[in-house]
Amino acid sequence: MSAFALKIIAVVTMVIDHVGAALGSEMPLPVYLLCRTVGRVAMPLFCFMIAEGLFYTRNAKKYLLRLGIFALISEVPFDFFISVVSNTTDDLVFLGGWVNLSAQNVGFTLFLGLLGIMLFDTFAAQGRKEAALAAILAAGIAATLINADYGFFGVYYIYVFYFFRKQNRQIAVALAVGALLLAVTMMFSGSLFRNAAISMGAVAAVIPISAYSGAKGRGGNAARKILYLFYPVHLLVLYAAALLIRP
Repeated sequence: MSAFALKIIAVVTMVIDHVGAALGSEMPLPVYLLCRTVGRVAMPLFCFMIAEGLFYTRNAKKYLLRLGIFALISEVPFDFFISVVSNTTDDLVFLGGWVNLSAQNVGFTLFLGLLGIMLFDTFAAQGRKEAALAAILAAGIAATLINADYGFFGVYYIYVFYFFRKQNRQIAVALAVGALLLAVTMMFSGSLFRNAAISMGAVAAVIPISAYSGAKGRGGNAARKILYLFYPVHLLVLYAAALLIRP
């Protein structure tokens, strides 16, 4: 399975998840739960491709910059999407109500995760093991403090895929541990048990990851740009759909 195929699976499962999040109140409960559980596969796949991308990119700094721009462009569409997911616009108070500083899109998580492993590599090459581990921890803490989507766990996934590259058994265990810890964290934060249990769907991501061949696949740079653009556009479409469908 090529990198392009993995990205398509990630995008499809992400859309299924976001449809459930935006329109869940209009769905039968089993359909909502199915959408959200299937959607858990998306984030590990995106994190996997970030880790793989660092191995193949010719310019890591440009790769990081691209992710930073993606995060900034996606923020307003994400904030509008979050407003219908949470069914409130009370927090949309910055820049005339266009930006919600209480939550940030997944682009920031991916950016911080990539930055963390880049710093990890730099410090490790210098023999500074404590600083290398501190860089990963700092990236995870930063993602949590700004309330980026998936927060610490997104950075954790990126690090796992980078550290355990091509070690599918270790990846499966690390995915399960991460999903379980996320579920426990959600329970302590007051989430319903069913919502916490949904997080275990992330473990299924090991199936397409195990089938990954290392090939780039179709599309090239054009497909990459389309996929970057797709994220903010689909959030706006779902935001509009939720406004039209909900009473």
